[in-house]
Amino acid sequence: MAMASGSASAWEPERNVEFVVPYSAGGGSDINARMLVEAIRETGAVDETILVNNRPGGSGAIGNSYIFNKKDDGHALLTFNAGQMMSMAVNDAAVQLDDLTPLGTLALDTLFLAVKAGSEFDDLDDLVEQAKQDPRSVTIGGSSRGGEDHLAFAMINSNVDAEFQYVPFNGTGEVTSALLGGHIDAAVFKLGSRVDPSTVDFLATFAEDRLDAPYDGVPTFNELGYSDINLMIFRGYAGPPNMPEEGRSQ
Repeated sequence: MAMASGSASAWEPERNVEFVVPYSAGGGSDINARMLVEAIRETGAVDETILVNNRPGGSGAIGNSYIFNKKDDGHALLTFNAGQMMSMAVNDAAVQLDDLTPLGTLALDTLFLAVKAGSEFDDLDDLVEQAKQDPRSVTIGGSSRGGEDHLAFAMINSNVDAEFQYVPFNGTGEVTSALLGGHIDAAVFKLGSRVDPSTVDFLATFAEDRLDAPYDGVPTFNELGYSDINLMIFRGYAGPPNMPEEGRSQ
């Protein structure tokens, strides 16, 4: 957030910086924010403290609105991903991306369908067969309604000739707790969520090609016969409306 010394337009924060995560702790956006904050701390790029503030709810809408109300402030930013953008459109949210200040895209991420380790479902075929025999009896959890996890669920539901039930949560941390607690049968996870692979069995990935180790043993949906189930998402950042120009690129 600070330009090299000597620049005429150098800008540095004058107080603590608030880094808002519109999802619960433990999910991909939360981990993303905390890793970035730690990297900034280690490099000494910013003298002031950066505080992560989790504001989950409303499929990202609560966090989005919170940042929107920080107009003209260069000391606040927000993790922003494809799910928030989709949720804004699907839910006709009061705050849209055009109302904020896009700051950039950090990375692309893919998703998995997983069950609890040791589940009765050994593979995707088992999960689909149960849903065929008893429609909507198999529950799949995901982060938010109208976001990328919900889209991933819809892609599964419309392509496997079976009917599942979607259960939305405020973040991947809550999804993980529900899955491991036996409250849902399966879950959609993002690679960036860093779910402990020893606690879940990954049934399939939404990636176009197999991932590198340690996920190279997870088949793609395409390999399993579902060529239309393919999804990548972006992870980035946004700031409040009218964010000072000097602070946008710092």
